[in-house]
Amino acid sequence: MVNRKYIKWLYEQLPEWMERGLISSEQAEKLHAHFGEVDDKPDYNIAFIVAGILGALLIGGGIVLIVAYNWEDFSKTTRTILSFAPLIVAQIIFGYAYFQKRDSIAWAESTSAFLMLMVAASIALVSQTYHIWGDAESFLFIWLALSIPLMYLLNSSLVTIIYLIGIASWTMQIYDGESVWYWALLAAAVPHLFLNLRKQNEPIRRNLLGWALVLSFIFGWFATIENSIAEYSFIGTALIFSLFYLLGQKVFTRLAFIYRPFQVFAVGGAFITLLFYTYATFNFEHSLFDANTIVFGKNYDLTAGLINFIALIIIALSFLFLFFQNFIQRKLSVHFIAFLPFFAMVLLLIGRAKQSGLVTVFANFFLLGWGIAYLVEGIRERKMGWVNLGMLFILVLATARFFDTDWSFVVKGIAFIILGAAFLTANWVLARRLKLKSS
Repeated sequence: MVNRKYIKWLYEQLPEWMERGLISSEQAEKLHAHFGEVDDKPDYNIAFIVAGILGALLIGGGIVLIVAYNWEDFSKTTRTILSFAPLIVAQIIFGYAYFQKRDSIAWAESTSAFLMLMVAASIALVSQTYHIWGDAESFLFIWLALSIPLMYLLNSSLVTIIYLIGIASWTMQIYDGESVWYWALLAAAVPHLFLNLRKQNEPIRRNLLGWALVLSFIFGWFATIENSIAEYSFIGTALIFSLFYLLGQKVFTRLAFIYRPFQVFAVGGAFITLLFYTYATFNFEHSLFDANTIVFGKNYDLTAGLINFIALIIIALSFLFLFFQNFIQRKLSVHFIAFLPFFAMVLLLIGRAKQSGLVTVFANFFLLGWGIAYLVEGIRERKMGWVNLGMLFILVLATARFFDTDWSFVVKGIAFIILGAAFLTANWVLARRLKLKSS
């Protein structure tokens, strides 16, 4: 029986072949009749994959617990054998999957994850047996570095997800310039991410990888940079949010938010960051511009500071590339997130001019305008989710100002009544439009 993916490829080529005169329309119809319709369902069963992954994790954890319970009763020779036994067994099972079950996602994911965990177990057991003392940071770094090939040998996204979580955890435990190794560790996962995030026919894999990347990246970013340098902590963070949003417009195109991790991360992160700057207690007056500090760091050594600067430049160039590609985007809500880095630069300049009050005012108006943009576009395009998101922005901003201003309770009460009425009216108008459209 011919593999379904080859039939799909054949059907994709037929229009071009007919246009070039390689085959006739009758021949194309005969090919369709011979091979039949191609089912768009994925080639794998999710239940088998989940069962395989859970089975591998449970077996790995069980082996470690059993060995740990009887560890003190074993001789050093026995301990050494037991330290390597799980790794050898895992390699044998992985080898079988590599040569015999390469097309099975369940086998690929479960055996790769199992081997990854057994590598960690063997490192820990050998270290304990021979009293090779070290800290958690060293253990994580060695384990993760050794796990890099497992992301690619069987194209294991589960290993990649564990890896992304691991490098973020490692970086958060490092408090000096050594944290810039995060960029090298992250770069090792980029080819896997690039290849698998483009697979439109595997939404679950893409979605999980997307969420793992954004969650790992934001923790890794703040743990790697020097947060006292505003060009990194404020402008750099704004660049990241805008970059992920614009990148998500190309990679994640499904409407449901749960299937758009880059956009959810960018919008949520940008909103929380800007909400923080709407409070008058914050200003940039203590943070002065120093080109030498931006390039070579403030508290890190020169090499670490320079590596962070190179990472910032790469992020900025990537943002500009996507920004100009999406410049013709007419949706106002997209312009708000796309222009966020430029707005951040303006806020930084105003703050350094000792005008912290203006920073607060501009941040408030930016968030208010963003919420209104979502509200208006949601009504215009009949999207209830956008309407509710816009109203949520406005509601959270109003609540923040409720506790932050000296207005009387009467004024605050009237403001909330108006806001609630607007919320209900917007939903009613949109519901009416949707009803008329469906009728």
